[in-house]
Formats: sequence, structure tokens, C-alpha cells
Amino acid sequence: MAHLVMDLAWGNVTGIAVDTHVHRISNRLGWVKKATKKPEDTRKALEEWLPRSEWSDINWLLVGFGQQTCLPVKPRCCDCLNRKICPAAKKLISVKQDA
Repeated sequence: MAHLVMDLAWGNVTGIAVDTHVHRISNRLGWVKKATKKPEDTRKALEEWLPRSEWSDINWLLVGFGQQTCLPVKPRCCDCLNRKICPAAKKLISVKQDA
């Protein structure tokens, strides 16, 4: 979270702040080439392709999304606007329909 502190306190974007929400959602959306086990690996993978101008905003955007919609247990894929492009949603929704 040091990257978040550097950004908020001093306006110095040194990297992407990756918490549990950013880590989980980045993996679910396939934003990392290979699934990552650690937030630090997710941070490195995101920084490889996400434009630096977006680094400051990505944490704030995904934290709220992860708290309200893309939950760790029982994600609300059916209510999610990203369900048509999300690999995880496609799997979860098809499993529910098959059951």
C-alpha cells in the first residue's frame, strides 16, 4: 500500500496499489497474462500494460467494484455490466444455468 500512500500524500505515482480487490478482479478479468498468486506479481503484470496515467485511478475503481459487485464469494455476475467480457462471469453464469 506504499504506492497508495505516495500517490495520496505526495501526488507521486510510483506504482499501482494492489490490494485484495485489485488482485482478485485483475485475475478474474484476465488482465494478467498468467494467473497470479501474489498481489506483488499482479502489480508487476498490470504495470507492464496499463498506461502510467491510469495507475492512480485503478485502485479506487476496482476496490468499490470488488466490494459491491465482484465479491470474493458469490460474485454478482448477473448484475455486472462486465459480464459479457469477463471470462470468470461466463464460467460462473454457465455453471448456474447448467445446474
